[in-house]
Amino acid sequence: MSGSSRRYSRRRTGSTARRYKASELVPVSQSQNQMGRTEVLTAVAIAVLAALLIGLIWIVTDRAVQDQTADVQDRAETALTAQAATLSEEVRHELLLIDQTLTVLQAAWKENSDNFRLTDWSKRLPALTAVADDIFIADDHQIITQDILPNAQGQGIGSAYVNFAHGSLEVFESDGRRTRNSELMISETGQLTEARQFLMYVVRPLDHPKNYIIGASYRSTALTKLYGQAVLGINGVTALMDLRRGGVQALAGPVARRPQIDVSKTPMFLAMKDRPDGGIWIGPSGMDGVVRIHAFRKVPDRDLVVVVAMVEAQAMAPASTWAEGAQSLAVLTTLLVLAIAGLMLVTLVTVRSTRRQRRTAERDRAKVEMAQAELEAGRQRVALANAQITAIERGVSDGIATFDAALRLTGWNARFAAACGLPEDMLEHGLSLQDLLRRQVAAGLFGVVADIEAEVAHRIERLRSDDPAADLTQTGPDDTTLRLQASTMPDGGLVLILGVAAHEPAVEW
Repeated sequence: MSGSSRRYSRRRTGSTARRYKASELVPVSQSQNQMGRTEVLTAVAIAVLAALLIGLIWIVTDRAVQDQTADVQDRAETALTAQAATLSEEVRHELLLIDQTLTVLQAAWKENSDNFRLTDWSKRLPALTAVADDIFIADDHQIITQDILPNAQGQGIGSAYVNFAHGSLEVFESDGRRTRNSELMISETGQLTEARQFLMYVVRPLDHPKNYIIGASYRSTALTKLYGQAVLGINGVTALMDLRRGGVQALAGPVARRPQIDVSKTPMFLAMKDRPDGGIWIGPSGMDGVVRIHAFRKVPDRDLVVVVAMVEAQAMAPASTWAEGAQSLAVLTTLLVLAIAGLMLVTLVTVRSTRRQRRTAERDRAKVEMAQAELEAGRQRVALANAQITAIERGVSDGIATFDAALRLTGWNARFAAACGLPEDMLEHGLSLQDLLRRQVAAGLFGVVADIEAEVAHRIERLRSDDPAADLTQTGPDDTTLRLQASTMPDGGLVLILGVAAHEPAVEW
């Protein structure tokens, strides 16, 4: 049987060699190879052109977005710079008004201090009271001797504001007028403005008595008025800061509710201090850390700087919207270019595939013919092998049964059916080896067994061990002793050989 296997092996090798040579005999012309290279070059050209177009689309889009962003930022910075310049000039005028009014009051005191009454003068100075809540005269101990606020007389300077160490939070109309009782509500003229004012005094010396001074508090109406009229968006801010100490003197906007008052160590203040002529700074505001575009301008002849700021995201919102639209258009254009290039490549591949199919048609037919011949030869070899196996099974005196990798019965000869000690109708294809052994145990072929499952597991383990010494015995027909041998197949299956033991005489079943 091993000789037959070697003969069959040589035939298969020869068949494979003939099939390989047949496929090599199909000629391929040089023109066909040349056409393939042309198609490859065409595909590369299409891909390169598509990549160049897509690159150009995104370069143009990116440049347009940058230009639009720069334009929107320039317009926002220009508007904020103009507002800062306006606010700086307004603050200068307010302070100049206080200076000039105090100069007039100094002259009046010098002329007739005995009949000088601030309460009388306050009625004649409506412009001053518009930006000053308090006008006073203090002695050399800074005790107020005259004041337009009656309760302040006899107290120290600033005593009227002793409860406002963190500034007074007030609510104003859009034109800078205070609301009634500073109530936070929507007025008839529109959205109210929240502002926080800190105590600021402008003082002048009096000629007599010695060390007497006259002064007025300062409250910027321009700050709140500009905030109410300017378009600074949500969470914008206008502020007045002290350049020497880095303190916030006045603030308008939602940030006035809980601001950081000392900004002397913040990057914002350091940038403004290094540029006394004013300019633009973008970054987190020192009052609340929100990133804004800040325009700042120093008040002429004063250590004060005004700030007008707008949240950067809001200022750049038009540019962001435009950029999203431009990028969406670029994406659509890119997809269109890719679709066209893909269509061209698909067309090229289709044409190439059609040509290739034509070139390989004869080769495929030759392969089919060879495969059919090989199939027929294989069928003949299988039939011969089956006939040989059947003859071997019939010729041997032992019973033979085969099991697959799952240990299920796939075939047996008549001698195995007779020798296994079971009725012939109990053998069937697919019967598991475990069930076969259980049925033999039940038939008493293994003697008295206390634990059936343990005996079955033990026998299966012995059969799969491939150890010649692990052969099993059992009782056969006519009380003969049979030896059960097992051989493992490459696929994990088993071949069982059931024959008479060596010391028993041969028996015909």
